[in-house]
Amino acid sequence: MNALLYALVNTLSFYIPTIIEPAIYAVLIQHKMLWVVILSTFVLKREFVTVQYVALFSVCWGCMLVKMSDSSGEISATAVLMIITQGFCSSLSSIWIEKMMKTNERPIVSEDAKTQKLYFFLADSLQMYMFGIPIYAVSACLNPRPVNVPFQYALSLTAAGVIQGLSLGAVFVYYNSVVRSIISAVVIIILAVLHSVFSTQVVLGIAFVLFGVVGYVVV
Repeated sequence: MNALLYALVNTLSFYIPTIIEPAIYAVLIQHKMLWVVILSTFVLKREFVTVQYVALFSVCWGCMLVKMSDSSGEISATAVLMIITQGFCSSLSSIWIEKMMKTNERPIVSEDAKTQKLYFFLADSLQMYMFGIPIYAVSACLNPRPVNVPFQYALSLTAAGVIQGLSLGAVFVYYNSVVRSIISAVVIIILAVLHSVFSTQVVLGIAFVLFGVVGYVVV
C-alpha cells in the first residue's frame, strides 16, 4: 500500500509544478498537516484536546504564511484537486508507516522492551530500503541521461539518505506522525531565518508556527 501511495505522491510532485506556480504549490501543500491530524484520529484512534487542534492549525497556517511570501499566479481547480489528493496520500502514507512500525504483533526477540522496539525499528527500516532497491534500479535503467557523480559524492548522498530515513523512522516509532509534521514546520522557519527572509508576512508565519509548537508541546 505504501509503495502505491509513494508512487502517486512522487508522480504528482513532478506533474503539479508544471500546471501551477511552484510557489503556490509550496503554499497549498502545507495543508497536509491537517490530513495528518484527521487520519491520526480515525486510523490510529489518537485523541487531541482543543488546545492541540488550535496549536496544529496555527502551525499549518504559519507554514503557509512563510511560503506565501513569494507566491503569485493563477490557481486552477485541477491543480487544487491534485494538491489535495497528494496531501491526503502523503499523510496517509505517514500514518500507515507509523501504524506498521508500532504494531504489537511481533515475535519476542528480547525481554527488554527497549531492545525489542529498537530491533524491529531497524528491521522494518531495512525491509523498506530493500523493497525500494528494485524500484530505484528500474528508474536508473530507464533514465536516458548519463549520471557522472563522483563515487565519494554518491557515497555521501547515500549516507545522507540513510540517516534521513532512519531519523524519520525513529520519529514514527518513538513519537508520531504529528511530531514529524511539526519538525517539518520548524525546518521551514529555520530555512527562512537562515536566508534572512524577514518580511512582515514571514515574521507573522514564524510567530504562528512557534505559538503552535509551544501550544502543542505544553499540553
